[in-house]
Amino acid sequence: MKRTGLEQKLYEACADVVSECGYLLYDFEYLGAQKLLRIFIMDEATSSAVLDDCVKVDRALSPVFEDNDWIPEDITLEVSSPGIYRKLKTRQHYDWSLGKRIQVKFRGSPVSFSGDKKAQKYLKGRVVVGVLEQIGADENFEIKLNANESGQEIGVVLLQEQVIRAQWEPVIKSF
Repeated sequence: MKRTGLEQKLYEACADVVSECGYLLYDFEYLGAQKLLRIFIMDEATSSAVLDDCVKVDRALSPVFEDNDWIPEDITLEVSSPGIYRKLKTRQHYDWSLGKRIQVKFRGSPVSFSGDKKAQKYLKGRVVVGVLEQIGADENFEIKLNANESGQEIGVVLLQEQVIRAQWEPVIKSF
């Protein structure tokens, strides 16, 4: 993802502060027309962030926003956890998600598929939910999922360029 100008400067400033606070900058969204900056942080140990973590980072960013003339005065800052259904946008996001259950909406046919032909036809250009087992090393990396479709274990390999949207898809257990 290529950032330029103000967006790049904001990203660098936020990344430094988040790191100084002891967190990872999971994601960054700057919506210039809305003058809205959203940053998503996480504690590497928990893969999440609690309200106190977000408040700590927000307070640490306040002097940066107040002391730099290049930052618009009317910008709105939101600091958040990536959430339970966090989006997977970058290679790092996929790396952090190895072994996790994810949902991937994709286009075209899988690069490879193991399982019933009926399930393979059904999956063409659809959504697959499975455990992220492996990620290839190339720039257009492969994503290998083990999924359960109609009670049958299947293996699906997709190229990153086929992905329209990917996110965590945790199993929520009711008590």
